[in-house]
Amino acid sequence: MNRTVSLPKAVAMAIRPATLLTGLAPVLLGLTFGLKPVLYGARSLRFTHIVVSLFACLLVLLLQSAANLVNDAKDAEKGVDTSARLGPQRVVQSGILSKHFVRLAYSLCFALAGLIVVGMFYWTKDWLVIAVAALCALAAFAYTAGPFPLSYYALGEIVAFIFFGPVAVMGSAYLQTAVINWSIAFWGAGCGFISAAIMAINNFRDRQNDSKAGKHTLATILGHEFARRLPVALVSLSFVQLLLYCANHEVVGLGLIGCVAGYMYLSRRIIPFLNAKGLEINLALKHTAQYNLFYSLYFMLCVSLGSL
Repeated sequence: MNRTVSLPKAVAMAIRPATLLTGLAPVLLGLTFGLKPVLYGARSLRFTHIVVSLFACLLVLLLQSAANLVNDAKDAEKGVDTSARLGPQRVVQSGILSKHFVRLAYSLCFALAGLIVVGMFYWTKDWLVIAVAALCALAAFAYTAGPFPLSYYALGEIVAFIFFGPVAVMGSAYLQTAVINWSIAFWGAGCGFISAAIMAINNFRDRQNDSKAGKHTLATILGHEFARRLPVALVSLSFVQLLLYCANHEVVGLGLIGCVAGYMYLSRRIIPFLNAKGLEINLALKHTAQYNLFYSLYFMLCVSLGSL
């Protein structure tokens, strides 16, 4: 290990706390969808609703942390991460932490996530909760590791869309209602589009290194111009989802305000840095992750004020 960086700081670098918003934002939105019929319907709020909400937030933070740790270790092992990389410093590739230590760290995250799932099952008595949680854990590991690492076969954006969009939103709502509601999965696609945009920016930034290492992403396959435009298109689709929801739940004014604000954010805080060169591309990534949280919080407001 490189002793010039303290252990807590090194672990934080590997976990990448800023990216945890990507996982937490759709869970918060899903909990809002699930709690609304409880708070405004015939059912009353119970302690179980609070407990499983906390468990859901902890679970997504642990699985996202584990996925980031796996990504750090495996990309270094496969030669994808090099000193020429434009993204934040990776701890295994730079020698700050050993691959063995990072493996122990992500194993611990998965183990703690397992305990959280057991707790969720204790409170819900629902086997579907275990099944969905296990699928999410598998995706977190298989994104970079295993015999078919998903991110190495141009599936990164699709995985991000599915698991940080419809699955996270509908799954979190299900914890509150025990009802599978496909309309909530549809509305959750807005967060999915933004999460896919974050992945697209990441792949746009790393396309040259990825190409040299033999890692196939949409950016390496379809080229520079497509890769630069894809995040903009995905974020724009999130506006459509918000406006459709608001139009269908009698708060169309809020939808229009949200779309205008979102467009201004996109044009001023994301697009300029996608057109930049070098390290400035990281600012597009940072601002898109922040937008994901802003979008979810605003969508939560629209859900709270909209009709059932």
